[in-house]
Amino acid sequence: MKFFIPLGSKYGGYWHLGCVYGPYEDDRAVEEEIARRWPNSKSDQFLVFDGQIVNVKPSPKEKPESEKREPGNMENYVKNGDGWKCEECGAEILGAQVAHPVWFRGFTGGGGECTYDTVPYCPNCEKKPNFHGAPVYAD
Repeated sequence: MKFFIPLGSKYGGYWHLGCVYGPYEDDRAVEEEIARRWPNSKSDQFLVFDGQIVNVKPSPKEKPESEKREPGNMENYVKNGDGWKCEECGAEILGAQVAHPVWFRGFTGGGGECTYDTVPYCPNCEKKPNFHGAPVYAD
Protein backbone atom coordinates (compact mmCIF):
# COMPACT_ATOMS: atom_id res chain seq x y z
CA MET A 1 0.00 0.00 0.00
CA LYS A 2 1.14 3.53 -0.78
CA PHE A 3 0.59 6.70 1.23
CA PHE A 4 1.66 10.31 0.72
CA ILE A 5 2.18 13.52 2.69
CA PRO A 6 2.31 17.01 1.12
CA LEU A 7 5.58 18.80 1.98
CA GLY A 8 5.20 22.50 2.73
CA SER A 9 2.50 24.79 1.43
CA LYS A 10 1.14 28.30 1.33
CA TYR A 11 -0.41 27.52 4.77
CA GLY A 12 3.00 27.17 6.44
CA GLY A 13 5.71 24.55 6.50
CA TYR A 14 4.16 22.33 9.16
CA TRP A 15 0.43 22.30 8.38
CA HIS A 16 0.75 18.93 6.64
CA LEU A 17 2.06 16.94 9.61
CA GLY A 18 -1.43 15.65 10.42
CA CYS A 19 -2.34 14.96 6.78
CA VAL A 20 -1.46 11.48 5.55
CA TYR A 21 -3.34 10.45 2.42
CA GLY A 22 -3.94 6.82 1.56
CA PRO A 23 -3.94 3.92 1.24
CA TYR A 24 -3.51 3.60 -2.53
CA GLU A 25 -2.85 0.49 -4.62
CA ASP A 26 0.27 1.69 -6.46
CA ASP A 27 2.34 4.69 -7.61
CA ARG A 28 -0.04 5.39 -10.50
CA ALA A 29 -3.01 5.74 -8.11
CA VAL A 30 -0.97 8.11 -5.91
CA GLU A 31 -0.01 10.26 -8.91
CA GLU A 32 -3.64 10.43 -10.06
CA GLU A 33 -4.81 11.50 -6.58
CA ILE A 34 -2.12 14.19 -6.30
CA ALA A 35 -3.04 15.52 -9.75
CA ARG A 36 -6.74 15.54 -8.77
CA ARG A 37 -6.21 17.36 -5.44
CA TRP A 38 -3.45 19.77 -6.56
CA PRO A 39 -4.07 20.18 -10.33
CA ASN A 40 -1.83 23.22 -10.98
CA SER A 41 0.72 22.91 -8.19
CA LYS A 42 3.78 22.06 -10.24
CA SER A 43 6.24 23.27 -7.58
CA ASP A 44 4.69 21.37 -4.63
CA GLN A 45 6.45 18.27 -3.37
CA PHE A 46 5.09 15.12 -1.74
CA LEU A 47 6.59 12.36 0.36
CA VAL A 48 5.37 9.01 -1.03
CA PHE A 49 6.01 5.88 1.02
CA ASP A 50 5.01 2.25 1.49
CA GLY A 51 3.13 1.39 4.63
CA GLN A 52 0.61 -0.86 6.22
CA ILE A 53 -2.32 -0.38 8.55
CA VAL A 54 -2.15 -2.40 11.76
CA ASN A 55 -4.36 -2.66 14.81
CA VAL A 56 -3.11 -2.57 18.39
CA LYS A 57 -3.00 -6.03 19.89
CA PRO A 58 -4.95 -6.12 23.15
CA SER A 59 -3.00 -6.76 26.31
CA PRO A 60 -3.47 -10.25 27.76
CA LYS A 61 -3.88 -8.49 31.14
CA GLU A 62 -6.89 -6.45 29.98
CA LYS A 63 -10.15 -7.29 31.75
CA PRO A 64 -13.50 -7.49 29.94
CA GLU A 65 -15.32 -4.15 29.93
CA SER A 66 -17.99 -5.47 32.32
CA GLU A 67 -15.33 -6.28 34.96
CA LYS A 68 -13.48 -2.96 34.82
CA ARG A 69 -13.72 -0.67 37.86
CA GLU A 70 -14.27 3.09 37.89
CA PRO A 71 -11.10 5.18 37.33
CA GLY A 72 -9.27 7.61 39.56
CA ASN A 73 -8.95 5.80 42.92
CA MET A 74 -5.33 6.46 43.91
CA GLU A 75 -5.42 3.53 46.36
CA ASN A 76 -5.23 1.20 43.32
CA TYR A 77 -1.90 2.69 42.15
CA VAL A 78 1.69 2.30 43.36
CA LYS A 79 4.37 4.99 42.90
CA ASN A 80 7.06 3.84 40.47
CA GLY A 81 9.89 6.35 39.96
CA ASP A 82 8.40 9.34 38.15
CA GLY A 83 5.10 7.61 37.40
CA TRP A 84 2.50 5.26 38.80
CA LYS A 85 1.70 1.60 38.17
CA CYS A 86 -1.47 -0.39 38.74
CA GLU A 87 -1.23 -2.41 41.93
CA GLU A 88 -3.24 -5.26 40.38
CA CYS A 89 -1.75 -5.74 36.88
CA GLY A 90 1.44 -3.63 36.91
CA ALA A 91 0.45 -1.48 33.90
CA GLU A 92 1.59 2.14 33.66
CA ILE A 93 -1.16 4.53 34.75
CA LEU A 94 -2.42 6.83 31.99
CA GLY A 95 -4.24 10.14 32.25
CA ALA A 96 -7.36 11.18 30.34
CA GLN A 97 -8.56 14.75 30.03
CA VAL A 98 -12.11 15.45 31.24
CA ALA A 99 -13.94 18.69 30.37
CA HIS A 100 -16.33 20.22 32.91
CA PRO A 101 -18.65 22.87 31.43
CA VAL A 102 -18.99 26.00 33.57
CA TRP A 103 -22.67 26.67 34.26
CA PHE A 104 -24.15 29.81 35.79
CA ARG A 105 -26.25 29.37 38.95
CA GLY A 106 -29.93 29.39 38.11
CA PHE A 107 -29.33 28.35 34.49
CA THR A 108 -28.86 24.92 32.95
CA GLY A 109 -26.08 26.08 30.72
CA GLY A 110 -23.21 28.44 30.35
CA GLY A 111 -21.24 30.47 27.89
CA GLY A 112 -19.22 27.60 26.44
CA GLU A 113 -16.36 27.85 28.93
CA CYS A 114 -14.90 24.63 30.38
CA THR A 115 -12.45 23.65 33.08
CA TYR A 116 -10.29 20.59 32.53
CA ASP A 117 -9.06 17.83 34.83
CA THR A 118 -6.72 14.94 34.15
CA VAL A 119 -8.14 11.71 35.57
CA PRO A 120 -5.74 8.79 36.12
CA TYR A 121 -6.75 5.30 35.01
CA CYS A 122 -5.33 1.82 34.41
CA PRO A 123 -5.91 0.85 30.75
CA ASN A 124 -6.32 -2.82 31.73
CA CYS A 125 -8.40 -2.71 34.93
CA GLU A 126 -10.41 0.53 34.71
CA LYS A 127 -12.85 2.17 32.32
CA LYS A 128 -11.43 5.07 30.35
CA PRO A 129 -12.87 8.32 31.78
CA ASN A 130 -15.57 10.01 29.71
CA PHE A 131 -14.37 13.31 28.21
CA HIS A 132 -17.74 14.93 29.01
CA GLY A 133 -17.55 15.57 32.76
CA ALA A 134 -20.10 16.92 35.20
CA PRO A 135 -20.79 20.67 35.10
CA VAL A 136 -19.27 23.04 37.64
CA TYR A 137 -21.21 26.09 38.80
CA ALA A 138 -19.91 29.66 38.66
CA ASP A 139 -21.11 32.03 41.35
